[in-house]
Amino acid sequence: MSCNTDTVHFETLPIVQQDSANELRMHIDFNLSDSAKAYVTYWVKGKSDKKYYSPLSHSTKNHHVTLVALKGKTTYEYQVMVRNDQSEIESQVQSFTTKKFPINVLHLRWEDEQVRGLDGYILSQRRMVNGIIYLIDEDGDVVWYQSVPKQPKLSHWTDQNTILVLYGAAKHRNSSGDQIVAYDLWSNKHMHLDLSALNEPLEAHHEVRYDDAGNLLALVYDFKAFDLSAKGGDNNQLVMGDKIVKMDSTGQVLWAWSVFDHTDPLADSSIVETADDWSHANSLFIDPDGNYLISFRNFNQVWKVDANSGAVIWKLGEGGNISIDESGYFYGQHAFHVNTEGHYQVFDNGRKERKTRVVTYQLNETNEKGVVEEIIELPEELYCDKMGSAYLMNNDNYLFCAPRTNSLVVLSPDGQVLSRARVGIPDPYRAEYVPQLYDLSHVK
Repeated sequence: MSCNTDTVHFETLPIVQQDSANELRMHIDFNLSDSAKAYVTYWVKGKSDKKYYSPLSHSTKNHHVTLVALKGKTTYEYQVMVRNDQSEIESQVQSFTTKKFPINVLHLRWEDEQVRGLDGYILSQRRMVNGIIYLIDEDGDVVWYQSVPKQPKLSHWTDQNTILVLYGAAKHRNSSGDQIVAYDLWSNKHMHLDLSALNEPLEAHHEVRYDDAGNLLALVYDFKAFDLSAKGGDNNQLVMGDKIVKMDSTGQVLWAWSVFDHTDPLADSSIVETADDWSHANSLFIDPDGNYLISFRNFNQVWKVDANSGAVIWKLGEGGNISIDESGYFYGQHAFHVNTEGHYQVFDNGRKERKTRVVTYQLNETNEKGVVEEIIELPEELYCDKMGSAYLMNNDNYLFCAPRTNSLVVLSPDGQVLSRARVGIPDPYRAEYVPQLYDLSHVK
């Protein structure tokens, strides 16, 4: 080891141990002579030009650092970096080898040996009974996974560097469940909410998120009876719509909004046929101004909803009040959000023309006008009539999830397929882009 002064030194040299429950985690323990901050830098042996860093282990004498985002069956070299106000030291370079990634967890196969165009990490889920959520790095390798009880219906990366997971049983609908849990990268649970145990049980679907106050936002099913006898239905027929609920960590509902309060199912000429899944909301996003963006697949529209009053501010899409060129209409859309460049972006499943696209917009809310900024089409063989997502990465490429072909795809801004992976069955609901896993401001 080397040091500038003798103020702090290693009382015990770093000892590395394999995590007993996960092949892609390693623990490094060491003791110091005085309280100091520390972190571990590590790299694949022979590739020291590409280094990774642990989170900062805060001031203490006895340190326990867990490394995550590791590749399976790979030899790494590492150094422990220590500093306090008086000195900086580093350990000698040591090595460890991870265990083989368990093949039964996820069958991941890239079409070409060279994975191109990735940046950061991909978060997705395998929706099997006792499924998993997982992260893929920019080399295309699975570097993290977390087993989930029952079926993980969706996973979402949060601003707190945790992963919100909605899971449920086989009895639940394809994208719904009654359990919400927040995991960190070290498998700690930061929150677990059982929606089935509430005084008024809920079934969430398609989306769970935190707002800025740390409350939970979720899409849940809403049911209301209507007289549909004039349209050939029953005189007291249940129609399934959608509701936004805001809950605290105990499940107490703080605010709710129902689609039934803002549009009438009786105005739908096909309501008898669509009653069992009338509006089909499938994404919820918080606009930078704090209001809510909710996507209704069956309406082919996205609505902006006032987060306080519940008023509908605008409707985007065919028949909406935001005027846009018809090329910007979407059909069966998913994953509407504001991208990293500040533009509204949608994954247009393209059910009308059987052509899947990503479309971005600039909207002028005051004038109720929109401009189609960009349209990127997926190749015909990647047509995706259900589910899916598209996110802009920091390198300006797009990450697509095309579940109907079990594919994760990286596209260039001009629509060129740079990489494509097959992720096996069952298909993922979506795949999110994660630029960075945790704070690295401590790294020089």
